[in-house]
Amino acid sequence: MQTFFYSILHFMTDGLCAFALYARFAGNERWALYILLYDFCAFVLQMPFGALVDVLKVRMPEKAAKLPFWCALSGAVLTAAGAFLHPAVLGVGNALFHVGGGIGTITEDREHRLEGAALGIFVAPGAMGLYLGTVAGQLHDGAWNLRALLVIAAVYLLLFLVFWMVSRKRESGEQNVRLRDRDTVSVPVRKTAWPAVAAAALCFLVVMLRSYAGFAVVFSWKTGFTAGFICTLAVVLGKMAGGLLAARFGAERVMTVSLVLSALGYLFSDVPAAGVAALFFFNMTMPVTLYLIADRFRGLEGFSFGLLTVALFLGVLPTFFGTAALLPGRWLGAAVSLLSLLMLLASVRLLRREKRWKS
Repeated sequence: MQTFFYSILHFMTDGLCAFALYARFAGNERWALYILLYDFCAFVLQMPFGALVDVLKVRMPEKAAKLPFWCALSGAVLTAAGAFLHPAVLGVGNALFHVGGGIGTITEDREHRLEGAALGIFVAPGAMGLYLGTVAGQLHDGAWNLRALLVIAAVYLLLFLVFWMVSRKRESGEQNVRLRDRDTVSVPVRKTAWPAVAAAALCFLVVMLRSYAGFAVVFSWKTGFTAGFICTLAVVLGKMAGGLLAARFGAERVMTVSLVLSALGYLFSDVPAAGVAALFFFNMTMPVTLYLIADRFRGLEGFSFGLLTVALFLGVLPTFFGTAALLPGRWLGAAVSLLSLLMLLASVRLLRREKRWKS
């Protein structure tokens, strides 16, 4: 139930942020600074916010089950306010929502032994929200933007109210009281060994490379709303499928098949169908990477979630500052796919070796 609401709210959060940026703040002489500031607040601040929630869950175990929701709710309020105030406030709200929603989804995924399937469902809708919000924000101006922002923000906060009411009703039953009590027990943090650190570093690099390639690889045929929508839909469905298939068939199989097919798709990405397929397969490993880190560093779910969003931010910077791509688009996409595969397989082997040492 949490994952369902958080996924819808993820779509709304990123959609509202994108719409506000382009409908209210675009055209300002500080536009480039606004984008950089928003991205920093939205992505980098997730790590310290997530670490803070992890600490509070240990310090206040009786409130641990509720902390992710209140973190997400505070993020929603700041996001709605930031749409009218400043991109930095907007970014802070976005970060808090993602931390709360991410921890809540990871917790529910673990409770129901979904093995990462819920993570793909949660992270996927954000891409569509960003795309549609950006398109809508660029279409209109003036008084229409203000009215639209008010309506979207009101609907957004109303959804959170519905989520809160449903959550309270759900907790009223005896079964959910027991579940809540179980959740409040803090998860002991496992002692970190070098294979776990190395695996986390490899996952960090994979996410950074994925982010870089996502902005640096440009398809010549991707023009107009329809092509952009189809590409975004491929990203969304790829993330969902990655989490679901990895839970069913195992992370290594999904990584290998998806990234090999992604490399092939990029090599022939001059053909629209191949490019769309490349985007689909390339994004399948996104929830898998998150699950590997969150599952290993139990008790540090917030920090783990934020760690990878820092990598997303760093991957955007070369393109933001106009650095030329290292390789032509299709070769870059193929190279990043295969390099990501090697690093992800190495991270899985490192985590497996650590388990053998401790068994």
